Amino acid sequence: MAKPLVVRFKVPASSANLGPGFDSLALALNLYDEFEMRLCEGIKIFIQGEGEKEIVKDENNLIVQAIKHLFWQAGKPFGGIEIKLKKNIPLTKGLGSSSVAIVAGLFGANELLNRPFKKEELFNFASHIEGHPDSVAASFFGGFTIAWREEGHAKAVSLPPPRRLSIVLGIPDFQIYTIRARAILPAVWPKEDVVYSLSRTALLTASLLSQKYDWLKHACQDRLHEPYRAQLIPGYQSLRNKALQAGALGIAISGSGPSVLAFAQKNLDKIKKIMVDSFKEHKIKCKTLILKPSPFGVK
Repeated sequence: MAKPLVVRFKVPASSANLGPGFDSLALALNLYDEFEMRLCEGIKIFIQGEGEKEIVKDENNLIVQAIKHLFWQAGKPFGGIEIKLKKNIPLTKGLGSSSVAIVAGLFGANELLNRPFKKEELFNFASHIEGHPDSVAASFFGGFTIAWREEGHAKAVSLPPPRRLSIVLGIPDFQIYTIRARAILPAVWPKEDVVYSLSRTALLTASLLSQKYDWLKHACQDRLHEPYRAQLIPGYQSLRNKALQAGALGIAISGSGPSVLAFAQKNLDKIKKIMVDSFKEHKIKCKTLILKPSPFGVK
């Protein structure tokens, strides 16, 4: 009897929004969740690493839900799945963990069914499940991504990741759920705030593509979501100012928070210490990572 097909792949974390790029810009990061999947009877989920005790291991698991969605789209019966996951991406920290789960479920199921859908179709499925296309775009395609919706379909372009640029992440020990981060936003914005953020979005894109990183300090500024979400992150403005003074090129909330991202080329350890100390002032523990943009998405 032939052995069942096993697929192995990894999916990168993402930092979405990137300051002014609300629900449209994202950057894939070289921090990956690693997956192994095979078809079987029933649902078997084995997790090692981040969230191994918190993540549900039944049909309510987000990966399983994405797998079942793909089977439904393909018109195939779903009998069960075995998933082995080495989880390196923290949960509910603004690093695209839920997007990674959705991308993994769709990609893995598509591989097990002999690829009935193209990656662009999988991305469209993922954006509808997630509710917005930016973070799933980065995890699918890698690099620096621009995502949008057109006539009900999600679209994205993946651009080469910025070179000679490090990402310092401060990951505080508390959670901000996306539903809360969206609820705090206003229903409408003043025209001047919209124009302000539009100009910074264009500047951020130009800065990353041209590698003129001295523009990032201004390009990362935003008036659409950061001023509101910053209220959920104790000491954010002080941290931002101190990190910029220490040599960070630009600061942004990663995703919907609470993680804080600093673009930098020097003084990385000093920036890390500022992040740790800033949260410590509010009695919050903070771990830090130094990452690079990931040139590839799920593979």
